[in-house]
Amino acid sequence: MALEQFNLEGQVAIVTGAGKGVGQGIARVLAESGAVVIGTARTESDIAGTIADIEESGGKGLALVADAMSRPDGERVVSTTVEQFGKVDILINNVGGSTYARFLDITDDDFRHTFDWCVTSAFIMSQLVAPHMIDAGRGSIVNISSGSARFGIRALTAYCVAKGGLEALTRAMAQELAPKIRVNAIALGSFATDGLQSSLDMLPGSLEKMKEATPLHRLGNVEDLGRLCVYLSTRDCYATNATFHVDGGIDSNNSPLPIPDY
Repeated sequence: MALEQFNLEGQVAIVTGAGKGVGQGIARVLAESGAVVIGTARTESDIAGTIADIEESGGKGLALVADAMSRPDGERVVSTTVEQFGKVDILINNVGGSTYARFLDITDDDFRHTFDWCVTSAFIMSQLVAPHMIDAGRGSIVNISSGSARFGIRALTAYCVAKGGLEALTRAMAQELAPKIRVNAIALGSFATDGLQSSLDMLPGSLEKMKEATPLHRLGNVEDLGRLCVYLSTRDCYATNATFHVDGGIDSNNSPLPIPDY
């Protein structure tokens, strides 16, 4: 009986940035739980690969090339989803990122772009799906944040600020869209993705240092995030206006990359 509550059969989910990494892992688990997954990404080969994997595993999905920072692209994604599947039950705002830049080297354009990448994208997609969820009387929105919103990370100032803004957006939307729509955030720690690996490759031995600085002494698995998204998407879920920390227990920056003092 309990496990039946985690069956998402008949639900329709949009996952942004699902072409690789965290978004890909979440999309796969949602599909395994029965949801139809509409995955978006800017790179066609990435998102096509994700949806192909889902379908080969017996799931249902649709790949759409889109930039979540673009309202016209978002409108196309939502309208296509509603036209083909009749509704939107779940939105996972996973898009986000930043480039490494020390505080004095961040340009105004870099700062604005990072904010748009992490926050404006979630605002646009949430605003577009909310009317459909309100009409249906239910819906779940999950914003993918980061532990960097709680503590600063050198050379990622813009990212830290943007993820803090995303969590503020989560709280504001949760209050305004309740009771029909639940809005939560997941603050990530260090997860085993190609993106993280490329950063760690800059410094041999950094993976071991990162694990040692994490209380659980290991990196996270992206499928674990998918399982939490499944819970947050179940219709009887009582959580809203919450940020769930899935980070291996860190309470400070665990990055092993040496950023010198000024």
